[in-house]
Amino acid sequence: MKPTEHCAVVGVATTEEAGMLQCLQEGLSALQHRGQESVGISVYNGAIHTYTSMGLLSESTIFRTSIKAPLGIGHERYSTAGRSTLANAQPITLTSRHGIEYAFAFNGNLRNLETLQAALHEGALRPAESDTRLLAHLLGRDLGGKPVEQAFHEVAPLIDGSYSALLLVGGPRPQITAIRDPLGIRPLSLGKRGDDYVLASESVAFADCYLDATFLRDVAPGEVVTLDDGGLHACQVFDCPHHGHCMFEWVYFARMDSVIEGIPVYEVREALGRALAEQAGVDADMVVPVPDSGRSAATGYAMASGLPLREVFQVDRYQYRRIFITPDQAVRERQASKKLNVLPSIAKGKRVIVVDDSIVRGTNMRHMVINKLRQVGAKEIHVRISCPPLIDRCPYGVDFHRGELIASKYLNLPHAELCDRVGQELGATSLYYNTHEALTAAIGLAADELCLGCLTGRYPTVDWSHSDGRG
Repeated sequence: MKPTEHCAVVGVATTEEAGMLQCLQEGLSALQHRGQESVGISVYNGAIHTYTSMGLLSESTIFRTSIKAPLGIGHERYSTAGRSTLANAQPITLTSRHGIEYAFAFNGNLRNLETLQAALHEGALRPAESDTRLLAHLLGRDLGGKPVEQAFHEVAPLIDGSYSALLLVGGPRPQITAIRDPLGIRPLSLGKRGDDYVLASESVAFADCYLDATFLRDVAPGEVVTLDDGGLHACQVFDCPHHGHCMFEWVYFARMDSVIEGIPVYEVREALGRALAEQAGVDADMVVPVPDSGRSAATGYAMASGLPLREVFQVDRYQYRRIFITPDQAVRERQASKKLNVLPSIAKGKRVIVVDDSIVRGTNMRHMVINKLRQVGAKEIHVRISCPPLIDRCPYGVDFHRGELIASKYLNLPHAELCDRVGQELGATSLYYNTHEALTAAIGLAADELCLGCLTGRYPTVDWSHSDGRG
């Protein structure tokens, strides 16, 4: 199955208060791929109003209200900590110790939840079922007494994890505050729409078919950005010499029409496909993408190899939820067999090169791709994977564990032998993963600017003695 990520956030500060709900809805529509368990919004118009519902944005009734507001934040959730229930939907609302009400939404995961709870020594803080409430408390408990920038400066060294967070703050100085962790593991983008400002987990939310805003820049790792009636204010609280941008944003999570850290996602995926053709080309009749995530890499492979790109798989576009988000493995396997249909007239008797972005457990590749191609009479099935082998857990919010990763049992083998073993296990004629070097070259960032932990077992950390804290 595919890896599971976590959430999406959107923030809007507008002078057109009647259009707030539409703005939040449009922004969240662009980011539905990041979370499909629940959707929620919080708006401020003298008080904070929060509305949440389970399921997809298209299934939600929370946008049917006629409320007007100048400030609002939205969230779509995939649970990595805490059960998938309405009680754990975001945003959540809290009140600071100084009486300031605020709403909180974030994309990320805290590794040291229990350690943080123990370190707080606050009887008033109940054990958090979700890391959302703990992080919201840490960043907002002193609102009205100290600025968020100062709170961030004080608590960030205690936090081990990833977080791109939005706070909608009420009280005498209403504002939206955006925070991105010092390693920049999860993306967060800033845009402008006329005189209004918008924030979103991915830049695609600013496209003219959604928010129709101009993409200004990424919120920098370690930066706090505030939107209020005075406009935009930015404070670089931490300036770390190295970062840990999640490589999977370019490989799989982000939409191909997003730009992350100034790097177009589509171009990275196409370059990964070209690298596969150059490193592990094979004589075949056609290149076949696994829709939709493998399509960009398959295009690159076809361009580099000179082989035709053929659409052999038809996806059921009305079974909208991404299979990887389904929490139950048995359900995932049933859904995997139903999601794609094969065109027998194209694949029968052919030597097929199947290109996909990644393999986690192998459920998709075995049941949905290889077995179906065998059933319709494909002569050869050569699998090419744009991401290097996943061999270890992700502590930053991607929901897979070392024991379930099909490649992890072969991690001590040379790359070519690992590819052969996984291919044999899945029943492919041949299989090849991209290398780490091909991945970093395609992204265009140095290895110490990326989180490659699930590929290497080595995870980025902040050296707080050299983080240049400015808060």
